[in-house]
Amino acid sequence: MSEQVLYQEEHLARLSLVQWGKELYDQGLVKGSGGNLSIRLSDGTVLLTPTGFFLGHMTPECISRCDMQGNLLSGNKPTKEVPLHLAVYRTRPNVHAVCHTHSVYAVAYASTVEPGTVMPICTPSVAAKVGLVEVKGYAHPGSEQLGRFVEEGLQRSNAVLLANHGVVAVGKDMEAAVSMANEVENNAILLALGAGRLHILSEENVAHLLKKITL
Repeated sequence: MSEQVLYQEEHLARLSLVQWGKELYDQGLVKGSGGNLSIRLSDGTVLLTPTGFFLGHMTPECISRCDMQGNLLSGNKPTKEVPLHLAVYRTRPNVHAVCHTHSVYAVAYASTVEPGTVMPICTPSVAAKVGLVEVKGYAHPGSEQLGRFVEEGLQRSNAVLLANHGVVAVGKDMEAAVSMANEVENNAILLALGAGRLHILSEENVAHLLKKITL
């Protein structure tokens, strides 16, 4: 791949991180400097949102670029969650984008059930697009243990819930990853609003819908 093609790919990826960071910020799925995003480029390097920045206020120039060992190649200091993002790319070679949010309803749900719980599914799109979303236990932000939880949770799903922390969602591009994060948050909202009275999808219906998922 020529340098010009690689340059154009990186330029578009930086614009995508800025665009979807603002989308998440405007939707309220991230607040303050919480949450982080990344895109893996075809040369194996990874663009990540920088630490301390509001996702809604980024510019293409502020984005960090790291190698797969987590070494900073250019840009600002990256998010502390570099191990989490690299863990995704190691375990899911087909994934090119990671969206990590601290969305309120998803965090609340993941913090009120036991680790290992699979989130009940309310709508067909969650099963067909995301899959079965498991709640993993708490681990400190930026830790290798958190990365291991993410690896485990994404083996057969496009999203995982982290207790007392947030959502990690993945996709072929940032639009897809953000879509997965939205599906999880919307499902958590429905569960909260239903307050135990909501009719969730049956195991039979979920099994049928899971056949449509792309991992």
